[in-house]
Amino acid sequence: MFVTGAIFFEAGYFLEPNLHHLTKDIANDSLLLYIQIFGSKKRITYQTPNLPLLETEGIEELSQPISKETYLSQIKKAQSHLQEGDSYELNISFETNFKLIADPFLFFQKLKRKQKTKYSAYYPIGEEVILSLSPELFWSENNGKIITKPMKGTAKRGISFEEDLNLKNQLQTSEKERAENVMITDLFRNDLGKISKIGTVEVTSLFETEALDSVWQMTSEIKSELLPEISFSEMVTTLFPSGSVSGAPKIRSLEIIKDIEKRERGIYTGSLFRLENIEGKQESLANVSIRTVHLRKDNLEYKGSYSVGSGITILSDPEIEYEECLSKLSFLTKESIPDFEILETIRFFNGRLRFLNLHLNRMEKSASRFGYPFDKAKALESLDSLSHVASGLLRVRLLLNAKGEFKAETYAYTRTDKRRKITLSWGRKKIPSSDPILYHKTTVRGFYLQSLKEAQELGCEDSILLAEDGTVSETCIRNLFFQKGNRWFTPTLRLGGLAGTLREKLISKGWVKEVDCFPKDLINSNYVLAGNSLRGLERVKIRPWE
Repeated sequence: MFVTGAIFFEAGYFLEPNLHHLTKDIANDSLLLYIQIFGSKKRITYQTPNLPLLETEGIEELSQPISKETYLSQIKKAQSHLQEGDSYELNISFETNFKLIADPFLFFQKLKRKQKTKYSAYYPIGEEVILSLSPELFWSENNGKIITKPMKGTAKRGISFEEDLNLKNQLQTSEKERAENVMITDLFRNDLGKISKIGTVEVTSLFETEALDSVWQMTSEIKSELLPEISFSEMVTTLFPSGSVSGAPKIRSLEIIKDIEKRERGIYTGSLFRLENIEGKQESLANVSIRTVHLRKDNLEYKGSYSVGSGITILSDPEIEYEECLSKLSFLTKESIPDFEILETIRFFNGRLRFLNLHLNRMEKSASRFGYPFDKAKALESLDSLSHVASGLLRVRLLLNAKGEFKAETYAYTRTDKRRKITLSWGRKKIPSSDPILYHKTTVRGFYLQSLKEAQELGCEDSILLAEDGTVSETCIRNLFFQKGNRWFTPTLRLGGLAGTLREKLISKGWVKEVDCFPKDLINSNYVLAGNSLRGLERVKIRPWE
């Protein structure tokens, strides 16, 4: 027997006797529980649709989210309850609506490109469809043992590796986020204690951070052994809804949420689950249905709803919580990043790969930012296969794909005259600082190739690129260095641009210092050089500003 099901958030008011007085406000036609029972299950593989097809699938008529004033008012009302001791943490949320002009399954695939999660599900209910991209495990039960992994504590992802790491560290050390996480962990310990053998409830990890495409999430893990007499329905009744999306203590928090939000959440913060019996042993798995779309058929189109929320404590800053919600909402509308590989171009000469460790370190940082598996031993293995058959001066391209697979390619390379000057023009378009791709070396090179083409049309070898604030960044394929007085400097790249390995080497040696600089600083400097690890340093002639 194989069972799948959806438990809607409002079911929690029926499952808890102390909340039955609130069920009168729930619409008579509200769906609370949907179950499908199958005799067996079958694994199906399918071809992932290509990006051009997916890009035609999208949403229209996206309603404006709740006004900032209204949401801040709700948060302040929640905090007044917290100050009075009615609750220690509350999850407050709101809904947006839209029209989908697309096939639901293709739209699901498009969303999966944006957020690859462990607990996603495509779940049809008659003419309705639930698209869950949830990263949160509610529970995993196997032969009497249960694991829960609540998520509580969020920070946005950084664009560059350094910014991303800094935001991760801020999340891990945040007093507010840690307090929030501890409260929910204690709530889960208490809930599991009601259905578990004495002494088996154990917190196996606390304050762990998990990287999603757009946010860092703080998680904890709690395990226990269930009492042998506990049925599946008793387990659900005790645990549902998840404390991570309601609050602590749960019963009073659910009362307050109903009063503040004045809406039905539906599948949002409910759960999708599966249950099966394998050789007499019960297994079940459930997610917490966040990052979840509910589609309802409307003639030839679908009407969709999508909710976001945040955990509120006394320490919460209402403005920050609202911005966090908008950040989560952007998942629905932002464009998909094209398939790409992380790339390093390495100079090879007579068996030696120049700056190899610097290249691999940079690739590993980019892999960390984009969630690509990285194995240094496999990278070295790919490069080692070349060194036995290659000789002379070569350009080596090492590529890493989303599956963690490496590919190494070699191309002939001719050394240029060190005494020659290259001519640089000024780029027409500024580097978009919000695009994470432009802080990493990948096969997505459209912006750089277009700027390089424009420079070549002017008879120049390369183009100087500016950041959005007008500061100098880099060229299309080189970093810049300029001398003033007796010191050499290089632009900071804080608003976009790729930090090359040659640049990193010169900075680490103390020969070059990072500074913010403007076009006039280059024009009025003693000397300007441009370079990368493949070409080395080249003297520069700058084309007059137009």
